[in-house]
Amino acid sequence: MIFIGSKQIGLNVLSKVYELYPEQLQGVVTFDDSNDIRTKLDSFKTFSKTSMKPLYILSKPSDLVNVIEKVKPDLGIVAGWYWIIKPEILNKVQRGILGLHASLLPKYRGSAPLVWQIINGEKESGITLFYFDEGMDSGNIVGQKKFKIKENYTIMDVLNKANSLSIELIDTFLPLIINDTHQRNKQNHLKASYCSQRNPGDGHINWHLSNKEIHNFIRAQTDPYPGAFSYFNDKKLIILKSKIFESPYYGIPGLVTQVKSNNAVVTCGQGGLYIEKVIVEGTPVQKISNILKYGMKLC
Repeated sequence: MIFIGSKQIGLNVLSKVYELYPEQLQGVVTFDDSNDIRTKLDSFKTFSKTSMKPLYILSKPSDLVNVIEKVKPDLGIVAGWYWIIKPEILNKVQRGILGLHASLLPKYRGSAPLVWQIINGEKESGITLFYFDEGMDSGNIVGQKKFKIKENYTIMDVLNKANSLSIELIDTFLPLIINDTHQRNKQNHLKASYCSQRNPGDGHINWHLSNKEIHNFIRAQTDPYPGAFSYFNDKKLIILKSKIFESPYYGIPGLVTQVKSNNAVVTCGQGGLYIEKVIVEGTPVQKISNILKYGMKLC
């Protein structure tokens, strides 16, 4: 068995796999993501040293086939992986390669599913353990676990939920997979939806949207991601925390209409939004009243 993954979720799943089946784990594959603030590359290196399991750090996706040919695993487990695993690799692993996807498949196949689910205001999400096939997150499902997305959950809250449920799925289903006593349920492809990869530039706030839509947009992209942002006089303002202004609020979208030391109110296309944490890109954290001023027009 080989493990393929990165980031915190990958490290957590790897630890559980090793806890359950230390002898069957033949090696660990990750990639050099040292430029990513979410990297756990050093932790993967530490795991390799303490467990005495070989670690393969890839620099490009095509290197994976070489590792598979060298290790010759009969089973693969994937978590926190961002590269496509091509059919030529899948065909070399006799019992298949399974992955963890942060949605209730067949919904939200593709990249950044948790971010998209929060942006879209979904109330429920989950984790799916499934077999890779030649499609995008379209293989047979082994198991799923659900969780609620509360109104003020940030992406960090949801990532933590996803991480813990991923461990539960591995704990429940990996023994069944090892013993070949698990079920494989086909996905209903007619109910599939898809989401695309996001880039930092996609976080630009459109103040003509409703306060609820903008609140979802902000909480979906806060820490550990770069954050939703707006501009004032060529300054990039990164908005990290918000709250919906519950009463009706009318005004010009993007206009700062109230300012206190710990929050400010900005009018939206529908309603108002409290801004509770904002920073100017490249500067230390300051009081909101030092950054946002009454009458400022954000764009």
